[in-house]
Amino acid sequence: METTGTTPSTTVNPQDDRMSQHLRNMADEAEALLKTTARVGEEKFDSTREQLRDDVRRLRARVGDLEASAAARLKSAARRTDEIVHDHPYGAIGVVAVTGLLLGFLMARR
Repeated sequence: METTGTTPSTTVNPQDDRMSQHLRNMADEAEALLKTTARVGEEKFDSTREQLRDDVRRLRARVGDLEASAAARLKSAARRTDEIVHDHPYGAIGVVAVTGLLLGFLMARR
């Protein structure tokens, strides 16, 4: 089982984590707003509050989906890396050695 490179479905985008954190913060702020306005009893606020509450529920579900998707891609990438290392141990050792040499060379230049 030999493949080269990675596919977009197995790479983990660091922006996913930042986006899900940002969305979680937005949902928390929206919930805080809902709690603050709960004391206001006007009808127009009630309908808007219910709509916002539904939007927050959907947002939280979407964030959960994003996190699950990122975790699944990370696990898939880890599994694939493990398979490649087991299928080609000397190649993996060579890649690590070359990477170590390059990093050592770059750090020595500083």
